[in-house]
Amino acid sequence: MQLAQKTLGNGPPLVLLHGGMGSINHWHRNFDVLAQHYTVHALDMPGYGESPTVPKDMPNDEYVASVAAALNATVPTGAFRLAGFSFGGIMSALCAARMGARIHKLSLMGPGGFKRHGPALDLKKIPRASEGAQVMREVLRHNLEVMMCAGPVTEETIDLHLANVQRTRYDGRHFSLTPGLMAKCLRQMTCPVQIIWGEEDALCFPNIQPRVDECRAAMPGIRIDAIPGAGHWVQYDAADEVNRLLLDFLK
Repeated sequence: MQLAQKTLGNGPPLVLLHGGMGSINHWHRNFDVLAQHYTVHALDMPGYGESPTVPKDMPNDEYVASVAAALNATVPTGAFRLAGFSFGGIMSALCAARMGARIHKLSLMGPGGFKRHGPALDLKKIPRASEGAQVMREVLRHNLEVMMCAGPVTEETIDLHLANVQRTRYDGRHFSLTPGLMAKCLRQMTCPVQIIWGEEDALCFPNIQPRVDECRAAMPGIRIDAIPGAGHWVQYDAADEVNRLLLDFLK
C-alpha cells in the first residue's frame, strides 16, 4: 500500500506518524524546522488524510504490517529515525518492536498504549454537515480545548482539525486504549527511546506520572521530557520546545 506523504529536507531520514483523526498536518509547526536537519517524510497512515481507505475492521496485525511496510518503502535501506504522536506514537512503537535495528532512534509525543483512567472527557459529537459550518467549528473548538490543546485554539487550529475530521476513515482508538501495550513494545525494542509529554495532557489522569512510571519500569534507560503548560497535541502547543527536544535527542 502506497501512503501519501510530504517530504522535505536533506540529511538522515526521519519519518513522522500523526495522531488519530489526524494527518500530516499534525506536524504543521515542526516539519520545516526538522527539515533543516533531516530528510523528513511525514506520512498519512492508512485511512487518514490522502492515503488509501482500509476496512474499519482490518485485523490489528494487518494494520501494523501495512504501516511497517510503508516505512520500509519510504526508507528502503539503512537505519532511520522515527517519531510518532498519540495514535501514531503507539503505531511507531509497534513498528519499532517489529523492525529492530532498522529504527535508529524513536521519539514519541503523548503516545497511546495505556489504560485510560479518570472521568470521560466532555467531548461533543461531530455534527452533520447540514448543521452548518459555524456549528461544526464551534464543536471542533470545544473538543480541541477539552482534549488536544492547553494553549490557545485559533482559527488556524480549527482549520487543521476540520481538514482531518473530514478525511478520517479509520478509528485507531482501540490501539491507544489497550492497557500495557506501550510497555510491551518498549520491552521488545533495541533502539533508544524518548517520550515527550505535555504536563497538561488531558488523556493522562490524574497526571502524566503513572505513565512515566510504567514506561521507566519497562525500559529503565528511556528519556522522558515533560513540558509545563502544554497539552496532548504537545508538538503544536509547545512547538519551539518540542523541536528543540527532538533535535537534541535525534542528533
